[in-house]
Amino acid sequence: MLVKVYGAAVQGIDATIVTIEVNSSRGIKFFLVGLPDSAVKESHERIISALQVNGYKFPTCQIVVNMAPADIRKEGSAYDLPLAIGILAATQIVSEEKLSRYLIIGELR
Repeated sequence: MLVKVYGAAVQGIDATIVTIEVNSSRGIKFFLVGLPDSAVKESHERIISALQVNGYKFPTCQIVVNMAPADIRKEGSAYDLPLAIGILAATQIVSEEKLSRYLIIGELR
């Protein structure tokens, strides 16, 4: 299932909307594409930990996350929350019905 969540890349005082597309399918891998830096790539571990602490299980399926536009470098941990929500919505753990109405930015603990 393909789900779109919206975040933002901050560049100085400007922000560019980043579309986070999450697709879940059969398999057991996790792929993150779209020019993420190492902190964003490490979000996988932070998301697993945060979901477990809050009573969710990390889905046991293949998850592909695309962060667009690809030409903008995505930096920091502010993408953790939209990535986690996108993963939960793509695997139908939470509803994706109203996600397109929001711009989501945040870290997880």
